[in-house]
Amino acid sequence: MAQAHSVDVLADFAHQMRQPLSALEALTSYLDLITPQDARIQEQLRRMHAEIAHADQILSDGVRAARAYLVSAAGPVPARGASPEDVVEELSRPRTSAAMASVTH
Repeated sequence: MAQAHSVDVLADFAHQMRQPLSALEALTSYLDLITPQDARIQEQLRRMHAEIAHADQILSDGVRAARAYLVSAAGPVPARGASPEDVVEELSRPRTSAAMASVTH
């Protein structure tokens, strides 16, 4: 039961994060249509599309990893009623020193 709730919280989190990304993508696509064919502007718009796609990929990878963690027996799942912050905090904790060794900044 707690596991299902945590997955629901995760899905809501992903949805809320994708909303502004979708708005940015739509705005960037609109700017593609209405801006002059200036090479500098087109390069900036291309970069915006790439950065939005990259942010979406990071979000997708994070959600996939978090979901896999939640459905595995790798660690405790926050109890039903836990806040989204509690879920994110639990998911962000490395489980072993080997996990810490692989973290790069």
